[in-house]
Amino acid sequence: MKTHYILRRVLTILCFLVTFYNPASAQNSFKAVADTIDLYPLLPIVFNLLANDTLPAGDTISFIQGYGSPYIYGKTDTNFTTTFYLYAFGCQSEVNGTYKIHLKSGNTLSAPILFRIHDQSTSYLDINNVRARFNASGLHFSFENADYEVPKGSGKTSLFSNSLWIGGKDEQHQLHFAGEKYGQGTQSSSHIKHDYFPGPKMDSLKYENLRDTVWDYIWNLKKSEIDYHRAHFWEAGYTPIHDILTWPGNGDTALGQAHKLAPFSDRNADGIYDPYDGDYPEIRGDQALFFIFNDDKLYHSESTGKKLGVEIHGMAYGFDLPNDSAFKNTIFLQYKLYNRSQNTYDSTLLGVFSDIDLGYANDDYLGCDVERNMYFGYNGTPVDGSGQSYAYGENPPAQSVIILGGPYMDPDYLDNPRYDLNGNQLCDFSVNGLNFGDSIVDNERFGLQRFWSITNMFFNVNPYPTYADDYYRLLSGKWQDGTSLIYGGNGHPTFGGYGPACNFMFPGESDTLNWGVGCAPPNGPVNWTETTAGNNPEDRRGVGVTGPFTFKPGDVQEIDIAFTWARDYVNPGPLASVDKLRLMVDQINKSFVNNKLPNGDPIYGINAQHSSSTSVINIYPNPSSDQVNIDFGNEYMPVNTTLELMTSHSNCIKKLTLSNSQKSVVLNLSDVPSGFYFIRITAQGSPVIKKVVVIH
Repeated sequence: MKTHYILRRVLTILCFLVTFYNPASAQNSFKAVADTIDLYPLLPIVFNLLANDTLPAGDTISFIQGYGSPYIYGKTDTNFTTTFYLYAFGCQSEVNGTYKIHLKSGNTLSAPILFRIHDQSTSYLDINNVRARFNASGLHFSFENADYEVPKGSGKTSLFSNSLWIGGKDEQHQLHFAGEKYGQGTQSSSHIKHDYFPGPKMDSLKYENLRDTVWDYIWNLKKSEIDYHRAHFWEAGYTPIHDILTWPGNGDTALGQAHKLAPFSDRNADGIYDPYDGDYPEIRGDQALFFIFNDDKLYHSESTGKKLGVEIHGMAYGFDLPNDSAFKNTIFLQYKLYNRSQNTYDSTLLGVFSDIDLGYANDDYLGCDVERNMYFGYNGTPVDGSGQSYAYGENPPAQSVIILGGPYMDPDYLDNPRYDLNGNQLCDFSVNGLNFGDSIVDNERFGLQRFWSITNMFFNVNPYPTYADDYYRLLSGKWQDGTSLIYGGNGHPTFGGYGPACNFMFPGESDTLNWGVGCAPPNGPVNWTETTAGNNPEDRRGVGVTGPFTFKPGDVQEIDIAFTWARDYVNPGPLASVDKLRLMVDQINKSFVNNKLPNGDPIYGINAQHSSSTSVINIYPNPSSDQVNIDFGNEYMPVNTTLELMTSHSNCIKKLTLSNSQKSVVLNLSDVPSGFYFIRITAQGSPVIKKVVVIH
């Protein structure tokens, strides 16, 4: 357990002097009896600890002390009735505590309290060689201790914490930010201060803790369970399992929730999720966890940032491929971000915060690989730890965080190329971005745009971000003194940096085009690692950044992440595992780009934006003289899908709204002058744009 996570186990519920007389007690007996209390996150429970106790006649109570979890608060009134309050999500199912009665006569007696915690905000992804804890409010892989175990069953962990940061500026240039490190705010206890809250965004007056317990939940499903449901839903007496039956396909619009929430296959295209009608959840992988959280419910007590009004749908998933070393040691995480506010945020940046702890946490290094879209942790010594049960020992592994696909870039009505006319890789966003040069307009996605290693080393320059401005400054590539990250040393002139300004810390030699330093060589050695910086191995945290983009009301953005673990059991030293990690990450990246697993199955299904029916449309004939057929394959169009015919100057000359029962449409072009045009189809998320040529 880290030193800043060692929590005080004693919570004083009450310490005051009052007088209590018990006329029902006929003898000088003194007996305290154990109590059991059921607690739900954020819901107050009133309980009388003395109701089943026996107190001496005529004596007085001096005070009551309560001992339990630091996440349980209690306040006792003058009638000795205590209101208990659990103010953290993710606590263990049972917490043992005690209370002690002190009498004026000097007698004391104590009894145990069993707090039964009713909290389903935590679940585990464990389909392969990884067992990873996810929390419904978006702060993953730990509560008090690390809970990202790999190999599964080993008792050894490689990640301590992971969360998503988002910041952007509104029309008045006011910064809005949400993000968590450990849920600490400015105090030492974790998982208490939050920027995110379980559930979808609602009307501000409709949030209630009791109602929100529905969303303090993670839906955990396997592909085999969904397949069984699809084969048997029509049978008499069939009842779907709980997480299929309660799948949150629709929100309560009377509360201000969106009508469509979790992705599902709508068998009769009525827009209503009904498993008894054959509808079923759409998931990725052989096992998936689904959860929804928002930044809108309450004040941001972790970062103090202004609310964005963002709703985030998370899906963590993995594949049952035990014979594939890359996929069996990798889990995936997709976030879809919905702007449910009325604000347009420009310069919006996403950050992925990760505390990579490889077994023993205090002997680690961090690095990044620009062209592989990853940052990673590896051991700074040949042996991890010094014999601790949780340390990996010899042949220590390496752990990566990969930005498989960042948010969609702002539209420019072009299919931006990846290569120049001579077939050479361009030195621009296409170095590690997705969908460049694929003949589809405006589907380009960012890759990893920036990487920071943040530590407690440089208090006068780059302390942990505390407030929203600190977080956003870091996402923007600035130290806390306002200067830019520069190449070399530890990225600052005071700490060996030799420049110029750059985007990636400790890239080694992975940026072959020097894209992160403006496509020109740095002012000193290219090979930049923690070793060349002369750092001692220590506890490390990293932030990968992607963006910027414009986030308009109603927009949907997404980010796809993977976590890959590798260990070379043959060759000694920590860098051997890094070499193996690079090979595995190459396979993961290639499979994601091609949407193809080693066994030939797809990685993502029809619920993914970039594999939805709008991205596989077929337009023919093209060129055309009188009409064009637009075929959406085997998929029905979502509700409110629009089709627009645009000129090359982005003027809309025809617009259709498609019904959700259409699989194709015929567009009349007989009245359209000859020329080049674009067909823009907008369903959910970013539009898909195709070129069409009209010749008369």
